[in-house]
Amino acid sequence: MMPQQSMDRCEVSENCHHHSPGAQGSQRRLVSGLLLWVGLLTVSHVVSITLLVITRPHALPLPEIVSAPKPTADTSPSIPLEPQRVPWQMLTFEPTSIGDNDVSVVRSVIKWKTQSKANHFVSLKDGSLTINQDGCYFLYLQVTLETPEVSGQHIVRVNKTNRVLLEVRMTNTSLSTGFLGRAVDLAASDNLTVTVSPIARINTTYTATYLGIIGPKLYL
Repeated sequence: MMPQQSMDRCEVSENCHHHSPGAQGSQRRLVSGLLLWVGLLTVSHVVSITLLVITRPHALPLPEIVSAPKPTADTSPSIPLEPQRVPWQMLTFEPTSIGDNDVSVVRSVIKWKTQSKANHFVSLKDGSLTINQDGCYFLYLQVTLETPEVSGQHIVRVNKTNRVLLEVRMTNTSLSTGFLGRAVDLAASDNLTVTVSPIARINTTYTATYLGIIGPKLYL
């Protein structure tokens, strides 16, 4: 009995030795396949990540914000402004009368007075007017006749030396009023006179008879 059992074990042992190399080869192939599969997955993941990084749109840089410069206090010395000068001025005159209470006077040449005491482009002396500087002047005049001394028309003239500047004709009715005005060129030392021809009684109130002159201002 013993020899037979030994022989059986030997056969089984031989069979076992014959089958072990095939099993080991199958295991190696399985492990190799798994390693290959893992390698392929790893490579695919790396490729996918690389493509994602390359194709991802780059973020645009934010524009640089430049702050406005802060205003600085002006430390330069201020230049005082001169008051604006008016290049012209106006003077008004009213006729003189014989007495303080007289409202009319018989005149052929009207004498003038003014309330202004300043030095102007016109000088007033003994009721006569003298121009002080060359320039363009605007003259306006109103004359009211109280009562005509003679019948017919009266002629009122504004004259400078040897020349008539303004003229108006008035009827011989009571309280007849004439008004005239004009721009004229005058020279220094020109004398201005207002005459009434023929002689007439003049209303001397400042609202009825007056003379105005607008001219260039004289700076001294």
